[in-house]
Amino acid sequence: MIGDNPLADIAGGRGAGLHTIWINRGTWPDQEHDADYVVTDVLQAMEILHDET
Repeated sequence: MIGDNPLADIAGGRGAGLHTIWINRGTWPDQEHDADYVVTDVLQAMEILHDET
């Protein structure tokens, strides 16, 4: 699961048993998350997905 909302996207993905990538755009300062990876843009997320295959 890739998303930019630590509650809806990351917590939801983790709850469904998925690996998660949080795109941190700085809009959720001090928000706790349990993402497997944290990136700042979609290109970084794509690199992670490419490396995982």
